[in-house]
Formats: sequence, C-alpha cells, structure tokens
Amino acid sequence: MATQARGTNNIVHLSMANRPRTIEVVRKIKVAIDKKVGYLLDGLLFNVVDALFEETLGLDEEMGLRHQFNICRAMKTLDAPYRDQYFALMNLSWANLIDAKVKAPVPDPDEEVMSSLRLYSARNTNQYKILLGEIGQRFCTLASKDELEFHPLMPLNFYLCFWYSTEQLNLSMVERKLLLPLFDRFVMDRFGKVLSIANQGMAELEVAIAPK
Repeated sequence: MATQARGTNNIVHLSMANRPRTIEVVRKIKVAIDKKVGYLLDGLLFNVVDALFEETLGLDEEMGLRHQFNICRAMKTLDAPYRDQYFALMNLSWANLIDAKVKAPVPDPDEEVMSSLRLYSARNTNQYKILLGEIGQRFCTLASKDELEFHPLMPLNFYLCFWYSTEQLNLSMVERKLLLPLFDRFVMDRFGKVLSIANQGMAELEVAIAPK
C-alpha cells in the first residue's frame, strides 16, 4: 500500500472493561455500513462511462476521450484492488475509533486536492449537521471521551479514503481528480442513508448519546 497510516501519537486507550463492548458495536456497525457503501460504489462503477462524458465536456476532445478510456479501463480491470484499498483504509479509521486516536489514518494530500476534498465534505457536514452531531456523541460514549476530533463517519474521512484508494487504479493525477465528483455524486449524495444506518444501529445496540 502506497499510503502509510499515521503514527501512534495522541492516543487515549480505552479501559479493558469498555474495549470488548466497543469492538462488538464497531464490528456490527461497520459491517452494515460497508454493505451500503459497497452498493453505492457499484452505482459509481455502473455509471462511470456516462458520468465521465459529462465531466470531460469542457476538455480538449482528444484528451477528454483519452482520460475517459483510461479511467473506464482502470475501473473495470482494477475495481477489486481499489475497493480493497478503500475498505482497508476505512478499517484503519474504525481501529482509530477503538483506540480513540484523534486523526484520520491517512495524511492530508497536497493542498490543491485537500482544498477540493474540504469543499465536498463541507456540503455534507452542513447538510447532515444534526445527524452527525448525534453520531459523534454516540462515538464519544463508545470511546469514553467527552469529545472526539475524529471519527470514521466524518465526511472528510470518506473522501480521504476514496482519494487514496484511487492510487490502485494507476491513473494520472488529472484522471484521479476526475473521479472525485463521481464519488461525490454516486456515493456521498447518499451519505445521509449511510449515517442513518449507523445512528439507528447504535441506537438499537443501546449506545447512548453522550451529554454535552
């Protein structure tokens, strides 16, 4: 894997009494979310040809066609490695929750890319502010902390994990960037459903909303 996880600084380990319960809840929630995201990634794959045509309309025709061909070929032939990478990075994110780490498991990309990711994630953060707040408080209960600066279901974490997973597609930087609006459109436009699965699942598992 080209991307290395962050170091082990800023960790507050859970007590041994809380840890088994946290692992049990995380496992159940993660399975449900992975299933939903996998379905959404299927939608991205099935629609990549038409969606890319729209994204490359403003480019030089020859260059646009070349990018379309490269991306479609990569998505069809390297779908498994790129998905495996995405879910591996998300797994690290869940592991960070268990250990109460306060940062995502991947570094920030260069500022140009990071700026785009922040813009995409801000829309989701604003749209689902209340739901994200409830989920964040439930995660605080799981991690036995008053506040968490990071948890796996923060929108930016989804974009970061996707961005680094596209390393597996052997595409140019321009082509990887063309995939970002497609991920935003076919996965993150359904982000509310992902959050609802997590919130409802934790409620059913009796993970309380921690008081502020």
